[in-house]
Amino acid sequence: MSGHVHVRPACNASATTPTAVASFASALWLPLRLLSVIVVACVQRRETPPAPVIVAAPAAQAPAPQAPVAPVLVSDPPIVPLKVAGYPDAVISVPTGATSPRPIVIATHGLWDFPEGLCDNWRWIVGTRAWVLCVRGDLMPDKTFLYRSGPALLREIDAGVQALKERFPGYVDDGPMLYTGFSLGAILGAWIITHAPARFPRAVLTEGGEDRFTPKSAATFAKGGGQRVLFACGLKGRVGTASTAANVLTRAGVPSRVVLGKLPDAGQFIHWYNGPVAEEEKAQLEWLLEGDARWNAP
Repeated sequence: MSGHVHVRPACNASATTPTAVASFASALWLPLRLLSVIVVACVQRRETPPAPVIVAAPAAQAPAPQAPVAPVLVSDPPIVPLKVAGYPDAVISVPTGATSPRPIVIATHGLWDFPEGLCDNWRWIVGTRAWVLCVRGDLMPDKTFLYRSGPALLREIDAGVQALKERFPGYVDDGPMLYTGFSLGAILGAWIITHAPARFPRAVLTEGGEDRFTPKSAATFAKGGGQRVLFACGLKGRVGTASTAANVLTRAGVPSRVVLGKLPDAGQFIHWYNGPVAEEEKAQLEWLLEGDARWNAP
């Protein structure tokens, strides 16, 4: 049996012409180009993520700086002398325990008198809510002291206030002062408060000064800022004149009152500033100081 060998005919080389190859390559180029663009785009998307949106948080506000607290004011004893340039030493009551500026009470004494007792009296009335400045006046031959006039007294008060501020910086309030006067101090005080009402809008006149107010001076005091006047009497005979003055001031727009201190045992009245008179003044203190928040400072 004869075997048959089947042989596959060889490819015809002449059938694959350069033109056919070129046509085939051209047909294949476009899909490959598109594919490369897609791949590159995908790679770019993966390699370049979108930039994150960053929102800055508001800066925390720093707490407001607190005002420094002054050391607690200490004085032992609480009533001490104060050197005043160009004048005899004054006497002051120190508002012990203060950590901030305190207002000033001006306390003026009577004819041929001394400031020490009056300063002690007004410390009892106002406590440590304020300074009490008691100017001395001129030395007399009998070793007592005298105020020469209203203008002279006002100059000495100004010098005393300046000395107080220099000795106790940061503890003395620059605002209006409470004027208090006994006898001659009250008489001269009527002149002072009507000539400087913005500086002394409130006053306590004890046993004096009640006959110095006219409708004109009362109006001047009111227009300049006057706010309160208290007339304190130790002698019953002064009450009528003091009531007239209080009415004149009240009509001018300055609320005013009159008090009478009476000795409870003997029933007699005296020309003095402490005891029952001081008790009456202390009872009127909140009315006298109404509306002035400085008197409640720490």
